[in-house]
Amino acid sequence: MAALLILAFAFIPIVGVIGTGASDTDVTNSYIFAQTAARSILGNLLDSVPFECVHLEPGSVADLDGSNAEDHVARFVDATTPSYDVASFLTLLGNTTDELGRGTLTDSRGTNYAVKLLIFPIEGLDTNIPDPNQEIVLTYLPRPDFENQKNGTVLWYTDEEFVPTGLKRPYDYDLNPIQTNARSLGVPIGTVAGERYCVMKRFLLRIRWRMPANRERFLEVYTAKANLSRQD
Repeated sequence: MAALLILAFAFIPIVGVIGTGASDTDVTNSYIFAQTAARSILGNLLDSVPFECVHLEPGSVADLDGSNAEDHVARFVDATTPSYDVASFLTLLGNTTDELGRGTLTDSRGTNYAVKLLIFPIEGLDTNIPDPNQEIVLTYLPRPDFENQKNGTVLWYTDEEFVPTGLKRPYDYDLNPIQTNARSLGVPIGTVAGERYCVMKRFLLRIRWRMPANRERFLEVYTAKANLSRQD
């Protein structure tokens, strides 16, 4: 009896370790599921969804269950040129109800994950005078004279082993940087509020779920998408 009593007391912490290990495994698997979902969502957003398909929804938008209302939720619209059906992307968020960037995913254990995609467009100024403090500004150096042709001869190259005296070398030119903004580049003003002369949109993907003891956990991933689909 004494031996059995000793074994019983010795087995108690082992049971606790087994239970804690199982709980930790569940938490780890939940993060793996959330990370895999985030990678799939953002990968498709950056690679497949056209820039003009995703916009800022005005006002607050709640999760599908009606909780956690917040601003800056993305709204998706179908593209015509080239054609793109946003419903295929929204299913990755677990949304088959509307065109808003929200949804609910469920893993094999029945855990629900509330998914929400927030968008923060970067507007440009309605002026041809760039302002680096308020908008995205492209700064570049003008093409120097040695890259141009003069009398049909390209000045960059020479048949001499060394650059002859009197011919400027690339680092002999004193060039002043040129700045330009989206409006100067011909980007359209846009018809959506908050997206005038917009060439880049920032995104925040948030996935929330609850584990044992009703503790909420979340995963947040940031990214940005530039308007690289324009051909003009």
